[in-house]
Amino acid sequence: MKFNTLYVSKWTDGDFTDVRVIKTMSYSLHSMVAGDSCDRIAEIGKYCRANNIHSVVLCPGFTHQMVADVAKEVGAEISVAASRADGPGSLASAVVRNKVKKELKQ
Repeated sequence: MKFNTLYVSKWTDGDFTDVRVIKTMSYSLHSMVAGDSCDRIAEIGKYCRANNIHSVVLCPGFTHQMVADVAKEVGAEISVAASRADGPGSLASAVVRNKVKKELKQ
């Protein structure tokens, strides 16, 4: 048996069907970059059920309501957590995120 975690990053041009997996003998880390589509949460739930996921970690881009929606979607048997940065860390990454998003729009 392996412990399976899904890390989900919310990003504009993400494709939730493109998932990468890093494996050890006892652990699998699934990494998904979900787009901004409204069906993202349902797709996370489908992926978890299809791949025996035990734990979901969401990037800081997920709001509190979205975290609650994911928890409801995957059910009580799957742990759902949201990663959060401290103030300076959030500001530092925001500068780069904003630059990248401006480039995407051009």
